[in-house]
Amino acid sequence: MPGSSEHSPQIPITPSILDADFSAPLIISLVGGGGKTSTAFWLAQEFKKRGHCVLVTTTTKMYLPAPEQADCFICAENNHPGKSPETALLSRLQNQESKPAITFCYQNEIAPNDEKTTSDTKAKTKVSGITPNLVKQLKNTSPFTVFIIEADGAKCLPIKAPSGHEPCIPINSDMVIGVTGAEIIHTRACPERIHRWNTFSALTQCSEGDEIGHRILCRLIEHPHGMFKQAPDHAIKIWLINKVDLAPSYLKLIQLAQTVITQPHQLDAIWLAAMHDLSPIKDIVTRRNI
Repeated sequence: MPGSSEHSPQIPITPSILDADFSAPLIISLVGGGGKTSTAFWLAQEFKKRGHCVLVTTTTKMYLPAPEQADCFICAENNHPGKSPETALLSRLQNQESKPAITFCYQNEIAPNDEKTTSDTKAKTKVSGITPNLVKQLKNTSPFTVFIIEADGAKCLPIKAPSGHEPCIPINSDMVIGVTGAEIIHTRACPERIHRWNTFSALTQCSEGDEIGHRILCRLIEHPHGMFKQAPDHAIKIWLINKVDLAPSYLKLIQLAQTVITQPHQLDAIWLAAMHDLSPIKDIVTRRNI
């Protein structure tokens, strides 16, 4: 990790999924807070480098990516007489060129409202996404070999618990990645820094001022209405701790990951990352390497 004497990887670490030999299209859904969009587009770029035709989209709402993040932007708000916007979008996506590229698609732009904004978000445009049913239709009828879906919202906060209608994960997802910002870990719980605080507190038995450590995080991961709520049973489940450069101690993060991975839940691996770095994956902890 840059600036840390506790950890300094000599070579880039690559998640095995990037080089896996899979025949059917791969669907990856991202939930949680603290860096879903940056994770989505890092994965998209890595799959594109490996020759994949990648579709990035959302089943909820997200900020419109920067022009350089995708090769093609497709919006359902186009004039196609006799076709619904979703039918027209389906047709356009099915007829995309089959080549290594990143396509971003969405339903429409959302008019600004009185939601809380920050210096990072006030100039950005928010868009609405497509339905899980459209993802299902596209899986075997389009040229895309990898689908990356932002399936949850967190209002730019580092951690959350899902509300009743969240997340919106396609049932045919092959992998679900739950993202958490490292800057919240090993700090005292503060409702202003946690999205859906009342739900989070109830699920994790966390009170304001409690340390957000392995006890609370394990409850969030393990609870059927927690981080991996509505994730398909067959899906690979990854916990991604992002922004590790903001953590007070990288060593404590590694120790926490090694503790969490031993718990009797369905978590397959933990990725420790700084998604804005050139080599973002810093460590991967699995049940086999503890």
